[in-house]
Amino acid sequence: MEQLRSEVRQLRDEIERLRSLVEKKGAAEIGADNKTEANARPRPSPQAEMTGAPQSTAAPESPRLAVATKAQGGDLSGAGNLLRTDRITIGGYGDFQFRESSVSERADGGGTPTFQNTRLVLSVAAVLAEKQNIVFNSEIEYEFGSREIDVEQAYVEWKVRPEFAVRGGIIVPALGRFNTFHDSYLNLTTVRPLVNQFIVPSAYRDAGLGVRGRFRLPRKMKLSYELDLVNGMQGTNADDEPTPFSRLLGQSSAAEPGSIAFQDTNRNKAVVARLGLSPLKGFEFGTSLYNGRFNKSTEAPQSATIFFFDASYHRGPLSINGEYGRSNIVGGGIPRRSPAPPVVDPDDPETVTRLAEFVAERSPGQDGFYVEGTYQLRPRFVKAGFDEGGYVAPVVRYEAVRLDRTIPNFYLNRSRTTLGLNIAPSSTVIFKLDYLFNRTSGPVPRVPAGVGGPLFGVSPLPHVDFGRNGFAGSVAYVF
Repeated sequence: MEQLRSEVRQLRDEIERLRSLVEKKGAAEIGADNKTEANARPRPSPQAEMTGAPQSTAAPESPRLAVATKAQGGDLSGAGNLLRTDRITIGGYGDFQFRESSVSERADGGGTPTFQNTRLVLSVAAVLAEKQNIVFNSEIEYEFGSREIDVEQAYVEWKVRPEFAVRGGIIVPALGRFNTFHDSYLNLTTVRPLVNQFIVPSAYRDAGLGVRGRFRLPRKMKLSYELDLVNGMQGTNADDEPTPFSRLLGQSSAAEPGSIAFQDTNRNKAVVARLGLSPLKGFEFGTSLYNGRFNKSTEAPQSATIFFFDASYHRGPLSINGEYGRSNIVGGGIPRRSPAPPVVDPDDPETVTRLAEFVAERSPGQDGFYVEGTYQLRPRFVKAGFDEGGYVAPVVRYEAVRLDRTIPNFYLNRSRTTLGLNIAPSSTVIFKLDYLFNRTSGPVPRVPAGVGGPLFGVSPLPHVDFGRNGFAGSVAYVF
């Protein structure tokens, strides 16, 4: 009898154990179903990825995003569509261009009409510590068909609070608005603004440490700040030529990694700061400042101070952006005001050489601005034949840059009007058609031209056909 009772108790315990296992399995299946349902929910359309958004410190709106995209107020380039989990986000963007011989960007191109695989960027972000909110963000870039892959940014950020975050690594400082939102799918035209090519290096990035954050103010206003300590711009390009801060090329090559990428050339560090205010949804304006020495420790100190004011407004299909940038360049051998350029005779090689040497010298100060706007249209044929998020949009940009603002009627000071049409069959690809109307402040000397390598300091022009009108087109994509 006792043996029977013992066996009954054992059987009862076994039944309870099996029942417990069944209940746990059922709960797990329900949780999995809920998770599957959540994952199956349609993601928000990446339409916003193509339109830009007011700048602010990264703050993912969804807990399922490792790092928010730029259109969501974050730092990730691309739409994050390759992989998107609560720990890792992978995306990217790129563009392919055609430019006529009169169109260049920075010191690249111009002189010949050409097709060009301009950029291909892969973005990878990851959560390193979930409870502490520590993340990693990076951009790996293949730019201008170079033989090497470049690191545009790679940093670790500890987001202590929305009001305070600290990051270190290779970063893209907020020197103006476009320097942050320089991605091809956010740029309204094929070619980047002149002020963001010559007053600040296009997509300026540097190695350093910084803090930033944002505050919510009454009436739904937002205040953002950023303060970075970086190695600073350099007075020579990757080939150790003194092209940066010159009258010919401005700061276009002041951020090229040298033989040892991002290593400082002097003992001084540069400071970059930005303060932004968003008084209402879709509208933000900000001011930013850069100050730092750029030449080597063995040379007489030379430094640059760059000021930017930017504003952007986005409401529905309407987008308006603008920036003004101004630089002061001081130090040994740099006059406060430039003399008049040498008179050139195209038939006299000596006068051409003197002018080439003049424009290769440091400029005491530059400035520039742009104002641009677009309006996305979705007529019946777009709604019927395009994917969700598709549109057609006219684009206009007016801009000007003075590579030496102390010289009146200087031919390297110029303005440009760009009229364009953007056709987006979906929210992830844009075909851009632009015509650029160029105007120089003075007559352009028609002499042999070229830049880079041994030609710098030999030719007074950045490229053949400089200052003439031209067409540029591209396809920009985001994934």
